[in-house]
Amino acid sequence: MKILNTILQSILFGIFLSLLFIAIRLAFILYVGIGLGAIGGGANLQDIFQTLIDGAKYDNRAVAIALGLFFLLAFAVISSRFQKRILLVYAGMIFFICIFLGIANMGFYNIYGDTFDGNLLGIVFDDQKAIFQTGLRGDYHIITKVIFWLMASVLAVYLYAKSATLIERCAKNLSQKSSKAFIFGSLVVFAGIMLVFINSHLGFKALSLDQHIHPSKNPFLRQITPGAFRDLYLVYRDYKKITNAKFSDFSDQSPASVAKDFFNLPIDAKPPFDLPALLTRTSENTSSVKIKHIFYIVSESLSEWQFDPEFDTIGLTAGLKSLLDGKHGFKVKHFLENAPSTIKSLDVQITGLFQTEIPINTMVGNLPLFPTAIGGIMKKLGYETRFYYGGSGTWQKLDRYTLAEGFDKNFYNADMLEYAKNKDYPPPLENLWGVYDDILFDYMVQNTTNAERPTFNMVMTTSNHPPYDVDLKSFGVPLEAIKKFLETHFGDKKRFQESNENVLGHIWWYDKQITRFIQEASKRFPESLFVITGDHFDRMYPLAKRDNRIIKSIPLILYSPVLSPKQLSDIGSHIDIASTIIELVAPKGFTYASFGEPLFSNNPNLKYQSDRYALGYYAVATHRFIYTPERGVEYFDNASKTPTDEAKAQALYQKLQEAKALSWWLFIQGNTIK
Repeated sequence: MKILNTILQSILFGIFLSLLFIAIRLAFILYVGIGLGAIGGGANLQDIFQTLIDGAKYDNRAVAIALGLFFLLAFAVISSRFQKRILLVYAGMIFFICIFLGIANMGFYNIYGDTFDGNLLGIVFDDQKAIFQTGLRGDYHIITKVIFWLMASVLAVYLYAKSATLIERCAKNLSQKSSKAFIFGSLVVFAGIMLVFINSHLGFKALSLDQHIHPSKNPFLRQITPGAFRDLYLVYRDYKKITNAKFSDFSDQSPASVAKDFFNLPIDAKPPFDLPALLTRTSENTSSVKIKHIFYIVSESLSEWQFDPEFDTIGLTAGLKSLLDGKHGFKVKHFLENAPSTIKSLDVQITGLFQTEIPINTMVGNLPLFPTAIGGIMKKLGYETRFYYGGSGTWQKLDRYTLAEGFDKNFYNADMLEYAKNKDYPPPLENLWGVYDDILFDYMVQNTTNAERPTFNMVMTTSNHPPYDVDLKSFGVPLEAIKKFLETHFGDKKRFQESNENVLGHIWWYDKQITRFIQEASKRFPESLFVITGDHFDRMYPLAKRDNRIIKSIPLILYSPVLSPKQLSDIGSHIDIASTIIELVAPKGFTYASFGEPLFSNNPNLKYQSDRYALGYYAVATHRFIYTPERGVEYFDNASKTPTDEAKAQALYQKLQEAKALSWWLFIQGNTIK
């Protein structure tokens, strides 16, 4: 009876766990997909049913591992009178873990618009305490999710325990009849379940699920099909890949071949290749105006969608838009992010290298001053280089990181709080991410006033970020108008936490604060240049349906009271900002290294370049289209399709991979390809 019961209990555990995974995925679809609107249109019951079947094939491979361990444990303690209790504890632990990961994956999707991915590494490399507090204080209902996790886990254990007791009774009755026959039959069933779970069919050869399964056309259903365990495996695999990165991870060509292709060198050119020399650009600036102060502002979550006309009703970005007169103020029409998170974006913009997924900031102590680093270049031009961040200087080792990459000074929350003590700012002055942006901007104005020589000021803001706790009412933010706008304009189409007037209110508030700063600084320091961009796409976009333009685009705004530059292109990415600034402020003939190209110039003789392209983060674009491997080619402004678009997109994406490969080489191997 013991042997038969042990086998039957194993079968029960495997089937129960498999059904639990299906229930978790179904809850994901109901809560996030339907409840929060992430599923969008174009999905029917057949699509959902197929997603549950395909997802089970991924999940059952994890079930097979847990089942195998259950089976071995069950027979290891078969003679113990505590066998039933031991197996129940084991099963309960597995249920708790699986339900936790399922709910955590739902929460992750609410924030990032995708299941577990590389952003999860922020828990490793980012400020864990701040992330935890953000989760508790933000709009993600973490406490509610924890309570639901515990309740669902207890319910699962209860139902499983009842089922196990029922199976035990059946085993007792069956053993009284023909135990050997039932033992053999149960072993065959167990073996069959293991085969199906491991190989995804009743056979001895495992199916490749990446090839066997045809994912749903619905983006949401496609994203949730692999499941939390598969997603975590991919994150871990990518993490190992990052920490053990090789040139071949980016290109299957040799470094020399990549250099020749990327820089259009002659076929017979032979190494060594000096990468800084190949990256050399020369300023064409013909203006006699000397820019004394440069403000390069990287705005937390400032995104292109916030400038869409549909948000003009509430004046969401009316402040920055008021600067765009086509003479002193401009905005690039199509501008791509080069990273999906703050520190990754700063890596690109501080070093001038493409994002390779290696957390460069963690390598402080071994970092060279990269030839493409904007801090080092601006120092050569005679500017005192300053870095401002409203949070702690220890975040991401930012204090040491910026000094290593060419900045003379850095200023953080301690400096700004000391400044604010004797000012009439209403408390609180900061949240868990840093000093509020209005204080940061005011501090920067005073600090620049006291500067003894020209300054280059790179700024990272923080306030447009969860937990979104600026006292908006004290600043007169029209929250009721924003709420009404969301209800009437988006209605049932809106996502859950993003459909919040407080979230859009913070965007509205930041727009007015940065505009106030630019206006005040322009009066005090008229010979200034302001460059404003976002660090990455703002995931708080109110609609679940998001195309490549939405999720890959951030703005680039350029303003100067004393310059009337000529725009050279309407397409670019973060990597082009450094060369744009240098072209506008450096004397003619000044040489520097950069992967990017200027988007503006003071030289009226330069021609507008309609054939330019942008290399972004797993995305490339031209004036007509944007391309990613996941979504293919999507067109801007209803541009007409041409037969060569797909081939051009593929070629540009290859160029992006080459740029990443060369960036990796500069970081790991140095300036020379031998």
